[in-house]
Amino acid sequence: MTRVAHEDLVKKQFQELQTKHQYLQLHDTGKGYTISGHLTFRSEYAGIEIQDGFSIFIEIPARYPDAIPTVKEMAGRIPNNFHKFDNDVLCLGTPTDQWIKFNQSKTLLGFIENLVVPHLFSFCFKEKTGRMPFGERSHGGLGILEFYCEYFELKDFEAARKLLKLLATGSYRREKTCPCGSGRRLRSCHGKKFLEAMKSQEVSTFKGEYKQALSLGTKKPRN
Repeated sequence: MTRVAHEDLVKKQFQELQTKHQYLQLHDTGKGYTISGHLTFRSEYAGIEIQDGFSIFIEIPARYPDAIPTVKEMAGRIPNNFHKFDNDVLCLGTPTDQWIKFNQSKTLLGFIENLVVPHLFSFCFKEKTGRMPFGERSHGGLGILEFYCEYFELKDFEAARKLLKLLATGSYRREKTCPCGSGRRLRSCHGKKFLEAMKSQEVSTFKGEYKQALSLGTKKPRN
């Protein structure tokens, strides 16, 4: 995508975003675009409704929408031990998890609604109830394997690691025996979910996830 096309896309998508989130502003830094302001939301889970707002800062990468934006919470409400990286960027999920959700609507509004708001809602829900609304994954390689166990509906880290290894090769052989150990062919076992994941992002991301997953032992996934 050319720079002009990128700028036109960002501005058009921001107009859509601002129709629902009017307190956010788009900034041209000369090197790219950022969004800042007050993000408000109202969400409900298990009969508990939360209405809140956060001061946020979003950086839109030059490769957007082929790269996902990053977001920071700017008022210090979210502590460092709540799914944050060392640079204060919020951890919105494993790379594949983020891409699958972002691909549902590759727009700035989709990014806010499908990734940012659920993260902020989860923080508020835990602050209010002491528990996470949608479950909680570990950080690093352990969290990656927890995600793939959930995604592929597995209870074995080694099976999840084998499927991730196959994703990291970037190849799909439908007649191949599924690495999960079922004895069935991939196409009739985990093939549909495998293809969904494979189409969500570049092979290099799977390679990075697999490298982190290799550093772990044979711990079992959380129930």
